[in-house]
Amino acid sequence: MIIGQVVGCLWSADQDPGFDGQQLKLVVPQDARDGKVEGNTVLAVDLVGSRQGDTVLIVYEGSSSRLCLCSESTPAEAVIVGIVDRMDLAVGG
Repeated sequence: MIIGQVVGCLWSADQDPGFDGQQLKLVVPQDARDGKVEGNTVLAVDLVGSRQGDTVLIVYEGSSSRLCLCSESTPAEAVIVGIVDRMDLAVGG
């Protein structure tokens, strides 16, 4: 799993039927220690209704992502499964 920040949405008129009714979000990985948002943008299926600017928890593994969608055939690599309200880090962590 990774932590990321939602930076946008993606709409598609023609798509795999497994994505019907699903929201697709653009997410950039976020470092939990310093909050820095950087890296390659990830396209993720949003199961929780996140909005732009939200910090989210992403399952980022093909087979685990498909399990979240209850589908073995939907071509999803990343799925947003939670919106982060707060992070507490141990001193020195």
